[in-house]
Amino acid sequence: MTFWRNIVLSAILAAVCGCGKDQPAPQPKPAIPRTQDASYQKALKDVQVKRNAAASRRREVVEQMEKLVVRARKALPEGATDEQVRDELLNNPRKYPGWRELSRMLREHNAKAEKELEETRRLVAARIMKEQKDISKRGGAR
Repeated sequence: MTFWRNIVLSAILAAVCGCGKDQPAPQPKPAIPRTQDASYQKALKDVQVKRNAAASRRREVVEQMEKLVVRARKALPEGATDEQVRDELLNNPRKYPGWRELSRMLREHNAKAEKELEETRRLVAARIMKEQKDISKRGGAR
């Protein structure tokens, strides 16, 4: 009698616990929109901090260059063109020390800023593509 009772109890227990039933397939985790993804937001914030620092350094160079341009304009006759001012700055390195170095630094700052902007564009584009891929896997936006 105990044997049969154990079998019946096991069958009841299996029915109650769900043993033998097909388990539903696990649902995929929903994709996090990039506007809510903490790692994406942090990456963009880091890029912004770097760009602001670079812009600050660039601004210092531009301010020094503007001071030299003002000095060169004063040395030239009134109504001098921008090209004449540039020639004055380039042809008189002793009178306007640092102009060539500042010009080089400005070119470097601009090139670096452009490179970082392109990297940021790639980061955003990659995230948008990933998000679109995740949405298409789920069967559309929900």
